[in-house]
Amino acid sequence: MKLTDRIIVALDNMNEEEVCTFLDKSKQTYKTVKIGLELFYLLGPDFVKKIHHQYGVDIFLDLKLHDIPNTVSKAIRSLRNLPVKFLTVHLTGGKNMLSEALEEAKHSLPDTKLLGVSFLTSLGAHDFKEIYNFKETEVKATFSNLFKLALQTNIHGVVLSPLELDIVKNEEKLIGKKLIKVTPGIRFADEINSNHIQDQQRIATPEMAIQKGADFLVMGRSITQGMRTF
Repeated sequence: MKLTDRIIVALDNMNEEEVCTFLDKSKQTYKTVKIGLELFYLLGPDFVKKIHHQYGVDIFLDLKLHDIPNTVSKAIRSLRNLPVKFLTVHLTGGKNMLSEALEEAKHSLPDTKLLGVSFLTSLGAHDFKEIYNFKETEVKATFSNLFKLALQTNIHGVVLSPLELDIVKNEEKLIGKKLIKVTPGIRFADEINSNHIQDQQRIATPEMAIQKGADFLVMGRSITQGMRTF
């Protein structure tokens, strides 16, 4: 698989016109794009359909669903038959929420892979201490628990920072099962060296993340604002 086939381009901080301009210029260089909360709230399901059909791209719908099981199930039902390749839910919603999400997706989004979000890549050591009173070693242990939960529920994949990929690799070896691994927090080397990383904290270059076992990489402004490619 080519590196560009692994890139999921985040269409963040863009309006509809800017999205279409980018997709026209990129000329199908990238197979998958991410529509997050901002664009989905602004333009809705019809925009998902338009982008998929007009530009032939797969859709990563990054809604990070997190609520009581029944509410998440009904939220997925409301997306019925949307052309979505990946949909995100929070692993911290717990086993029952994940199980009900998977069950509803079988009926409403049968061609969609559910991905469990672990910890946001915008969280750093200070945030983990402030929110959870976690030490660094406890962050790793808690992530390991979240990944085991993903394995137990048979969710299709996980969204994780590049720093947790080594933990996943070890867990997968122990259990003998692999999940799809989608990694945000990806920046070009020169951006990292110049500390031009926006709101991301736990980051890596594309090459580093692939080497550590990532299947897909989420990149946004690094590509969309500078029209940079590989």
